[in-house]
Amino acid sequence: MQKTGGLVFPLAEYEGRIKKLCAAMDARGMDAVILTMPHDLFYLTGYQTPGYYWFQALVVPRESEPFMVTRLLEASNISARTWIKRSRPYHDSDNPPQVLADAIAEFELAGARLGYDRDAYFFRVFEQEALKAALPNARFVNCSGIVEQLRVVKSDAEIAKMEQAARATEAGMRAGVEAVAVGVSENEIAAAIYDAMLRAGSEWPAMAPFVATGWRGALGHATWERRIVERQDYVFLEVAGCYNRYHAAMMRTVTVGDTPKPIADGEKVCLEAMEATMAAIRPGVPASRIDEIARRVIAQGAPDSHQASRTGYSIGIGFPPDWGEGHILSMVRGHDRPLERNMTFHLIPWV
Repeated sequence: MQKTGGLVFPLAEYEGRIKKLCAAMDARGMDAVILTMPHDLFYLTGYQTPGYYWFQALVVPRESEPFMVTRLLEASNISARTWIKRSRPYHDSDNPPQVLADAIAEFELAGARLGYDRDAYFFRVFEQEALKAALPNARFVNCSGIVEQLRVVKSDAEIAKMEQAARATEAGMRAGVEAVAVGVSENEIAAAIYDAMLRAGSEWPAMAPFVATGWRGALGHATWERRIVERQDYVFLEVAGCYNRYHAAMMRTVTVGDTPKPIADGEKVCLEAMEATMAAIRPGVPASRIDEIARRVIAQGAPDSHQASRTGYSIGIGFPPDWGEGHILSMVRGHDRPLERNMTFHLIPWV
């Protein structure tokens, strides 16, 4: 590994991650893995760019140096931000899967057992098929989740990044709440959130803050559309600051004017559910158990209501389209993986 000035963590952090990945590869009989998700590339190498709408890949052999294939325009991010020594950039007029196949052959993996992330957002079916056709002697096996299962348990260094992100989140949420007033637009509230969050050190987050007022506050994942706040409105806010691509999220509802009793009662139940779930969170408890606890509290305290989604989700490295890691692990029925020390979650029991 070579040290560069743009690395987010010390080299030892990346060496440990690669070592764990190679152990997972060995256990599954893989000679190398082909990774394309921006989260995984960042986790293993420090590489980041918003330009992952163009093809990019990291190949990690079990017994030799990793290498990358990216658009030529993005190659500067390899040399400046990562420890990777070997890369094969492609021109905009090139065929990226063929460039990747050529690199795999060049580094003597054309007949290897290759893991590939079949479920990756940014590895399209036609690219997978083109790569397989270009490497007829390779044995391709699905390795989806092989890095994500490492990412879900954070190191102490990662926790420190998330604490920095949380400070920006708190600043943004505080500014958003203070901006709510009759006659103010959703856009002005969003601007206050962004201004405070960025001044507190946040980078561009993986999702925009959610700002929805009045009737729009009941819509799933609605955000600002210029609506003007009126008296007795409810204002829904959800904010996540970002620090070195690590996120921490917060959700709040603001009432304009007097808080009606049903809303106050709902708030009380949500707080009770939050306290109950936080008391239950400890190593060894299945993630699904936390969801059961929240739903029981809500069912007892608000029998005429219900919780429409999961109770919490893993959060950490984020790139659009999501700041969460809920596809890796959520607090919901069916996700029975036991909790471990240094897992991180956004808890969202709500009615």
